[in-house]
Amino acid sequence: MSGHEESDTTKHRLKTLSADPNWNEYIIPERAIGVTGVLIVIVVSVLFYPEEIIRFGSELDQGYISALQSIAPEIGLILLLVVFHECIHYAVAVAEGKKPQFGLRVRKTVGLPLEINPYVIALKQRISRNENILVLIAPLVLINSLAVGVLLLPMPNRVSYYAELVFVVNTIGSIQDIYNVIRLLGFPKTTEFVNFVDDEVRTFYTTQSK
Repeated sequence: MSGHEESDTTKHRLKTLSADPNWNEYIIPERAIGVTGVLIVIVVSVLFYPEEIIRFGSELDQGYISALQSIAPEIGLILLLVVFHECIHYAVAVAEGKKPQFGLRVRKTVGLPLEINPYVIALKQRISRNENILVLIAPLVLINSLAVGVLLLPMPNRVSYYAELVFVVNTIGSIQDIYNVIRLLGFPKTTEFVNFVDDEVRTFYTTQSK
């Protein structure tokens, strides 16, 4: 099927779902979640990482390159964490028998000139409520458990610092996952979801499972 034919099929399916009283569109308040995330980052940075902020500010006086070099290990760790986080989403979806794919959403957002959000999604496949919850919560549970395990062991200060950073960044990065899990727990267990891409990701759900 060509890309144009597939797009027409998707639009037809979306139109059908929108008109079907058994299906409802699942809307996520992404902007509100994004603003919340930015505020949490600011508060956490000021409260728990004041020395790093001061160090970065001092390096910034020497120029942007010097400032970025001073936090290069942290940037590298965060990038690896993002990849690992998304790979866990992907692996769990595959284990559930789905055919997920990676995506990248680029948009302007509050506090940043450009926000780049990687994501994993299973398109045009029925996904149960519990399957959705497991895919959403897995990276938070697995990565944070690993970070806490490291923090509980007698480790050098630098290792503990990075483990703490992983815990904090992964938790903040999971805000939307946490929101969705809490919301999905309020849905009947019979609820099923299906995702489509029509310029943007759109999700529909029904409690009338087959």
